[in-house]
Amino acid sequence: MKNPYKVLNLSQNATAAEIAKSQIFALRAKKYSMKEITEAQTTLRKPSTRLAADFTFPILDEEVVEHVTTNYKSKPIDFNSISANKYDSLK
Repeated sequence: MKNPYKVLNLSQNATAAEIAKSQIFALRAKKYSMKEITEAQTTLRKPSTRLAADFTFPILDEEVVEHVTTNYKSKPIDFNSISANKYDSLK
């Protein structure tokens, strides 16, 4: 399944009227097939499938996503100092 927002050229806050009008513009653009356009519109008309599409295909083109950084520095592990029998429960 393709991103219904990209197929219909809509933003994620599109209204029901915009979703209905978008089919005409998508058909005129001839970028996607009739089946893909109809499937995208059906997906966005139902609230439950639209919510699923919002989480599956987030639109992040307009926003700049910053990389997550941390101040925590991990310590290297010395595997030679770990005892293999320390947690042996059969002894």
